Amino acid sequence: MLRFIGKRLVYAIITLFLIATATFFLVAGAPGDPIAAKVGQMPEQAQEIISAKYGLDKPVFERYLIYMKRLITTGDFGESIIYTGKSANDVIKENTLISAKIGLIALVFQITIGICLGMISALNRGKPIDNTIRVLVVLAICIPSFVFAALLQYFLAFKWKLVPVFGWGELKHYVLPVTAYALGGIASYTKYMRNSTLSVLSEDYVITAKAKGCSKGRVVRKHIFRNSLIPIITMIGPAVAGIFAGSFVIEKMFSIPGLGFYYMKSVSDNDYTMVIGLTIFFAMLFVASLIIVDILYGFVDPRIRVAKGRK
Repeated sequence: MLRFIGKRLVYAIITLFLIATATFFLVAGAPGDPIAAKVGQMPEQAQEIISAKYGLDKPVFERYLIYMKRLITTGDFGESIIYTGKSANDVIKENTLISAKIGLIALVFQITIGICLGMISALNRGKPIDNTIRVLVVLAICIPSFVFAALLQYFLAFKWKLVPVFGWGELKHYVLPVTAYALGGIASYTKYMRNSTLSVLSEDYVITAKAKGCSKGRVVRKHIFRNSLIPIITMIGPAVAGIFAGSFVIEKMFSIPGLGFYYMKSVSDNDYTMVIGLTIFFAMLFVASLIIVDILYGFVDPRIRVAKGRK
């Protein structure tokens, strides 16, 4: 297992290096002047000073080497061009918790409700409840989260006045963004859990357990449920990283000062250092989540752990 984790870490470092390199050159090569909004009508000499401060007077490759050296040696993701004196590190420290709260609450609802609905649908295949769940799942997957957000704002906030539309800090402010963010995920987990459960139901060990006279509840608990979770664990890894990056539109619509809000604003303001820094941070979370998923596989399914040990 340690050897496997070591190999994964090496692959992760290489992957992050390639992502950081590609992100830097793609963003640096994007059209537009990143300091145009900042310098405004300043004298030419002042513009040159600001360009020199952010290294924009140097060739792209030289800026890349400077950025990567600073990133590797100090962990500095870069200073914002638009927000004077504020770096990507500051935004990550101050706003990560806000995005994490929304994402974690939504993820808990997604996994819990999705697994339950998927199991219910699969165990009642072809029955009215199965057909109803499948129709709702298709609708929820097809409709984007921002459409759900707009509908929730209109009915729950404007029309019925049950919760506030904007604001942050109180429990009532979580209702709309968490619900809008969770609906699509619930549908996805339901779909995959249903398909996985139907596949497990046809396995020999399930048929054998039923033939031995095991009760339906025991078969579901001991044989079906655990083995059906393997595809779900695959989804949970990227979903954990998506806690911080997956609610961009939701945070923007509800004016929530999370990482997604600042990322979207940085893109619109052409704040390229902030875009690069936050993109690399999201990539680090995603790669780390994939490593954790691979480790969890061995605990959920011993066959996977044995197979890894033989390699």
